[in-house]
Amino acid sequence: METNEVLELVAAEVHDEWMRGKRAKGITSRPSESGEEQMVPYAQLSEAAKDLDRGSVRATLDALKRCGFELTKAVTQ
Repeated sequence: METNEVLELVAAEVHDEWMRGKRAKGITSRPSESGEEQMVPYAQLSEAAKDLDRGSVRATLDALKRCGFELTKAVTQ
């Protein structure tokens, strides 16, 4: 899997988890500062909104690397 594919996959998962957390608190709408609704599936976000999730993933992965962690994909059977 290419790096960009991994980034998109993880960013979508991070966004989904963010939405689950908001919904668990009873939040059903979350507009951005520009007015764009953020409580939608990742695929429906604007590229600007997706870039926020991608940036969070990049920062987290970089922090893990600096702490000496290495990520590998689990082998499933």
